[in-house]
Amino acid sequence: MAEAAGPVDLEDKVMTLLQSQRYDPDILPTLEEYVEQQVATGTNDAMANLATLKLYQFYPATYKTAVVSKILIKAIMALPSTDFLCAMYLIPAATADDEPIPALVQLASMLETGRFEDFWPATGAVRQLLDGVPGFDEAVRSFMLVVIGRTYKRVERTVLARLLGLEGVDEAAEEAAVDEVIKSVGWKAGGEGMIVVPGNGENEERAKTVGEQLTFRQVAVKMLRNA
Repeated sequence: MAEAAGPVDLEDKVMTLLQSQRYDPDILPTLEEYVEQQVATGTNDAMANLATLKLYQFYPATYKTAVVSKILIKAIMALPSTDFLCAMYLIPAATADDEPIPALVQLASMLETGRFEDFWPATGAVRQLLDGVPGFDEAVRSFMLVVIGRTYKRVERTVLARLLGLEGVDEAAEEAAVDEVIKSVGWKAGGEGMIVVPGNGENEERAKTVGEQLTFRQVAVKMLRNA
């Protein structure tokens, strides 16, 4: 019995097919398998995923909502890249209003416009789907941390927990989660419940504390434009 293709073998096979049969619908099963592999291994191949969407666009009868959903989720995880925007251009108009696509579009929009506090409650509508893609929450928090770090020099610990979706009924667990996050990005706990963000050339001339005039929207949008 032939062994199943490993991650590297499948990636090489996909690259070969895209070079020789990019517009052949017969390669879709391989591309769809590759999407599943990306989900399982925590990788992202935007070029292959966009090629998959392009084939669905050309051959509507082959369209699979489950595969498209995973491609869009992986694209959200890749922010601030333009993967999500590029993917949405290829979604057939006839299916763009079918769930869960509108819900995923809403989530992407909230991240792109810095509406972080609204984001986490909104994930509830598709939480089961998101949980099927390992690393989603962590990838989103990484994007949020970059935006926050480019916007402010100080942030209240309770506000940071809320922005990152780390609020919990267990105060000790929430504190531990925030400590782990700030340690991972080199931020420090300051006095009076504040988290100190090191100067990085972008936050030094801006508002110093969350709650002042500057919003995440300005920084998030700028990041996306420069992606």
